[in-house]
Amino acid sequence: MIMNPVALQNSPERISALSIAPGVDFSMAIALRRIATSNGVTPFYLLAPEVSALLHYMPDRKHHFLFSTLWNTGARIGEACSLQPESFVLDGPRPFVRILSEKVRSRRGRPPKDAVRLVPLSDRSYVHQVISWMATARPRRREPIWSATDETMRNWLKAAVNRAAADGVHFSIPVTPHTFRHSYIMHMLYHRQPLKVIQSLVGHKDARSIEVYTRVFALELAGTLAVPFTGDGSDAAAVLRSLPPQS
Repeated sequence: MIMNPVALQNSPERISALSIAPGVDFSMAIALRRIATSNGVTPFYLLAPEVSALLHYMPDRKHHFLFSTLWNTGARIGEACSLQPESFVLDGPRPFVRILSEKVRSRRGRPPKDAVRLVPLSDRSYVHQVISWMATARPRRREPIWSATDETMRNWLKAAVNRAAADGVHFSIPVTPHTFRHSYIMHMLYHRQPLKVIQSLVGHKDARSIEVYTRVFALELAGTLAVPFTGDGSDAAAVLRSLPPQS
């Protein structure tokens, strides 16, 4: 029997093998996203395999490094623009990055302590990417790593999306630099990180800003309950008929 290679590549087993988080099925996660974002309240986000695919279409190391940073830290694009080599602390067992809040980065003088948040870098491959970039690009210790305009960075992303489309890879949601921040939050939620922890890592003052993402997991739970609502009307009527009238 000759197997269809296209059907084999797109088999449910192959799709389910895409890594999101332990016990998370890619097809189900896509379906939940479609429902959750349909009313315009839940922000658009990419799932981990989609981010990996999108980064694959960024052959320029500088572009790849920028959007990998957004994905690994949840930083806003403006916050990423302020990152310098000294922002990264990579020695020791728990590498992290210092991110200066976008709202205060343009102010003069030393920023207040609560304006700088510390974000752990838990992905070893990304940490190696940072180390490699610093060793080869050799940026100055206190100069911005990415000296480009917001529009230029958006064009880098558009080019990657277009390369993906030309290769038959399409994304069902609009993709902007801020999409990576939403994706980081959802990825952390899929890995069951507490809301308060995520709120602190992304610098949200109001917990309600994080709670809008959790509707996806309300849908997920409802889907696993499999609550039936349909019964046999004839049998129900027969039982009710045998009961005395209710006062």
